[in-house]
Amino acid sequence: MRRRGPRRGRPRRARRRSPRRPRREAAVIVRPLQPADRARWDAYVRARPDSHFAQRTAWMDLVTDAYRLPARWWLAEEGGTVRGVLPLFEVPGRRLFSAPGGLLADDADTAAALLEPARARLRDARLEWIELRDQRTEWPGLATNREHVTLELALAADADAQWKAFDAKLRNQVRKGEKSGFTARWGHAHAGDFHRVLLENMRDLGTPIRGPAYYRRALELFGDDADVLVLDLAGAPAGAMFVVWHGDVAMDPWASSLRRHFARCPNHVLYWEAIRRAVARGARRFDFGRSQWGSGTFAFKASWGAVPVPLFYQYALGRAARVPTLADQKRSLDLAVRVWRRLPVAVAGALGERVKRLFPEAL
Repeated sequence: MRRRGPRRGRPRRARRRSPRRPRREAAVIVRPLQPADRARWDAYVRARPDSHFAQRTAWMDLVTDAYRLPARWWLAEEGGTVRGVLPLFEVPGRRLFSAPGGLLADDADTAAALLEPARARLRDARLEWIELRDQRTEWPGLATNREHVTLELALAADADAQWKAFDAKLRNQVRKGEKSGFTARWGHAHAGDFHRVLLENMRDLGTPIRGPAYYRRALELFGDDADVLVLDLAGAPAGAMFVVWHGDVAMDPWASSLRRHFARCPNHVLYWEAIRRAVARGARRFDFGRSQWGSGTFAFKASWGAVPVPLFYQYALGRAARVPTLADQKRSLDLAVRVWRRLPVAVAGALGERVKRLFPEAL
């Protein structure tokens, strides 16, 4: 009999199953978030290692201010103790979508209880679906899309140990960038330069972004838990990153470098500077952010030694017939992406604010 070799392709992923329900003395109560609940909500999110900074109430303020969407944020509690949170926004007449991180709960029964008022809203308003985005837990009873992953790097106790943990090729690329003359600066005051770099790079990728006021507002809302890193070359911005400190993890929701400098390895200098700052602040993990399995960004992040962590997009369907996929999105936006890439940067900046309002789900 011929022995079969190992299967090739995508690595096997460990599924994080929803936790079992512990024995309870009191019933779980689900109700809308009230202003007096904000501190308790945020404390629950911060204490969870599987949470996302966008599940904090500062994100609710950012999105409702920028997009004028109703926030449907539900809190589950038992005997006065928070057991779960569900941060949703509604696109009227269309759909409900979650903040990145999706539904966070102690167990599957609490998750189901949190979904009950959302399902009622789905039926009553005849919406397309409820979308739970970027979840680390796959909850039962929901349609699931498994096309995304984030990558996390476990951080060493100091920068020297972290540097030695990288392989020789990566260290050489960082050194090459440093020898090219890149210099780094941190601070909220550099939000304008951050936006200029992000705007040009995302234009090259065919993606509109919000205006600079949106990112300044994010810095204001997250305060000391957020910062901006700008990389300069010959006195001009060449790379930039927005970093959020969330519990023991550093996360970068937005990062870009200008393509004309790619031969000098600006991304390697940018990420090494951010990782070094995260280590200095005592962070234990660096979250490189969402990618598609096997993509170019996946390979870049993995080259730092980061480990893939599956992200689950889950859906409760309303009037929609099926779960949306990346292929659907690419087909519908292909022409728009090709047109956007041809726009002058100034035009992309002027139009981006209006266009981005049509896609509130994206970061």
